[in-house]
Amino acid sequence: MNSPPVFVHLRLHSEYSVADSLIRIKPLVARVAASGMPAVALTDQCNFYALIKFYTAARGKGVKPLCGCDLLVAEDGNLELVHVLPLLVRNQTGYRNLIRLISRAHQEGQHRGTVAVRRSWLQGNTDGLIALSGASKGDVGKALLAGDFNQARALLDTWQRLFPDAYYLELQRTGRAGDGEQVARAVELALATGTPVVATNDVRFLTPEEFEAHE
Repeated sequence: MNSPPVFVHLRLHSEYSVADSLIRIKPLVARVAASGMPAVALTDQCNFYALIKFYTAARGKGVKPLCGCDLLVAEDGNLELVHVLPLLVRNQTGYRNLIRLISRAHQEGQHRGTVAVRRSWLQGNTDGLIALSGASKGDVGKALLAGDFNQARALLDTWQRLFPDAYYLELQRTGRAGDGEQVARAVELALATGTPVVATNDVRFLTPEEFEAHE
């Protein structure tokens, strides 16, 4: 008898992404455990503030904690041009590299209230990390939605050099305008380039009833 498919959330913000999420750590872990999910990722926006609390709570419920962060990446020549780059830690080296990137973003990367890394800072600091495309909020997704397949492919090539065998195109349906186009074009790009894909959600609350409160 076939076992049911298992889904793991790889993009999720907690209350530590201030003014962006309603999710508290202990209710999150309890909900994940009750849903039979074996693991969950926490990818707060450019911070690791919840990491110890999350790791401890998840281990206590038998849930595998996946540590990560949604970085904002600013172009070196245009700090107004910012994209989302979700990163997940795969080992100790990746953990240390992500800490360095987050710390540098807060120390040197603040611009008009936004904390971001510069694209050039990623060079030499990507070992041990898994990168996701950021769906429609990443640079590849933005190029796809603009209909510029060549630009999307060029950007993809750049990311694949930075994250060899560790870059995934996100397929995301959250009820937002453009979701269908983004998924279709991402799949087309994935098939054309042999790039792996991953399904994600953009989690900011635990129940449908919390949508209006979050808004």
